[in-house]
Amino acid sequence: MAGEAQPIVNDLVSFKSISLLTDFTVRIDAGSVIRQASAPPQEFLELTASPVGEAVRFFIQPEDMSVFTAAKERALHTGEKQSFVSRLLRQRVLPVWMDCHILYLEGRNEYVFVAYDASHWKENETRLTHLSTHDALTGLPGRGLLCDRVNSSIKTGSREKNNVVIFSLSLNGFKKIIDSFGYGVGDQLIKAVVERLQEIIRRCDTMARVSRDEFVLVMMVSSWRKDIDLVSRKILATVQRPFQIQGRSMYMSISLGAAAYPDHGADCGVLLGHAETAMHSASTHGKNRWELYHLQLDGDGKGALSLESAMHEGIKNGEFLLHYQPVFCMQTGVLKGAEALMRWDRPGQGLVSPGVFIPLAESSGLVEMLGAWALRTACHQAKQWQMKIADFYISVNVSPRQFRQEDFNNLVDKALEESQLASPSLMLEITEGVLMRDPEEAGTILHGLRAAGVKIAIDDFGTGYSSLAYLKKLPLSVLKIDKSFVDDVPQGTEDVAIVLAILGLAAGLELQVVAEGVETAEQLAFLKSKGCDLVQGYLTGRPMDAASFQEKLIK
Repeated sequence: MAGEAQPIVNDLVSFKSISLLTDFTVRIDAGSVIRQASAPPQEFLELTASPVGEAVRFFIQPEDMSVFTAAKERALHTGEKQSFVSRLLRQRVLPVWMDCHILYLEGRNEYVFVAYDASHWKENETRLTHLSTHDALTGLPGRGLLCDRVNSSIKTGSREKNNVVIFSLSLNGFKKIIDSFGYGVGDQLIKAVVERLQEIIRRCDTMARVSRDEFVLVMMVSSWRKDIDLVSRKILATVQRPFQIQGRSMYMSISLGAAAYPDHGADCGVLLGHAETAMHSASTHGKNRWELYHLQLDGDGKGALSLESAMHEGIKNGEFLLHYQPVFCMQTGVLKGAEALMRWDRPGQGLVSPGVFIPLAESSGLVEMLGAWALRTACHQAKQWQMKIADFYISVNVSPRQFRQEDFNNLVDKALEESQLASPSLMLEITEGVLMRDPEEAGTILHGLRAAGVKIAIDDFGTGYSSLAYLKKLPLSVLKIDKSFVDDVPQGTEDVAIVLAILGLAAGLELQVVAEGVETAEQLAFLKSKGCDLVQGYLTGRPMDAASFQEKLIK
């Protein structure tokens, strides 16, 4: 308060000095009553009188008091500064997001509580969340949000004894239209297709855009066996009518695949996969038709079991190998590292798609064995290439199941020790979905890895739900922009907006950014002009085996 001597927080910094650097600084006692407040809190919160003598809870959003209390308890028991995000109340009623810190003053049984205006962070977070979960062109949910809608429909369907039908829809020949008339016409056509489809679905149904020319419809029906043919034919007929785009009549056809809960699966991933399988089959057999998923589309109904057995044999016979995709400095073109990608060279069949064997390895548990092998192999290879390129790093993908292994951190330590690779030369790529499944457990694992010196990258960034407040607490090094956001830059305004938002976020968090899936010189030039750090994609180098990588890139 005015007239009082400034109490000393420590030997170097006074309370007044701290308050000049913050938007909100108060000293509180053990009961959380404000004992001292400088001018900024009163000005920032637009208070008519000094808050001294009042409980700090009167200035914190009630829903956030538990966060404040927990941070205060941690500060008391650890003696260290605790950081958190909460809302303070301007004029005692208007919540303002703040970046908060609290420190226990040993010997005084008091605390210093400081906060900075974080409203710009929350605005950016809200904008980025919407951009990353919705298609900016159409406003439809994207693939990330889609699974939430599907799982919610499954719960409702299970409770009400209804079926849920998933339709996977692909526009035939859409790329030719873009090549002939440009992205502007393509965007208008997409909007027109969406408007037309919205005329035939109900408010309770969900439509999502999952790629440039693919959509998913989620519908609740009383009996899919009775309704699915009628709905499918209605969808086909709706899109067949000509579209008027810039004075031209354009005709579209679609390939449609369908799968139903509970007959064809009980979770989002399985149902979407089966609907897409049926859609691809419809496309293969003539387009402008629909197909219902059935086991024969996967070959043999026992195919998954047979494939799992083949994978066991493949591991024993050394059929699995790593390919390496180079990562270059965006600004200089210098080779910086590589991402290790698992491949299965099955005798008599060639390379098996990772999209086929990785999900099966994950569900069967084989991914733990394969992941450990991939990690060791990649570390040994990187150490060998460092003899030519001293600062070369290797990036290795971590699967959800592998990340949750109890001994995962020990597994990483062992791979580094055996290969003698320095820990900063190893980067582990983990998707947002894995981190958000159990944020507290993920944070503990990541902090352990970072303490050992290993770098952490969020793979496919922008496709999940990670919040800025959560990201700030993680020991991250890199954000990898998902290929789906790179595909249409610089022409696609929605993807440009997402990429710029991610680059801005990374700059604020002092993280490097890797752009994945760069395939054109235009994409490269745009990303370079916007300050992206690293590039990876077919334009700069396709994945290749170790021998080819060494011959072409390691000098």
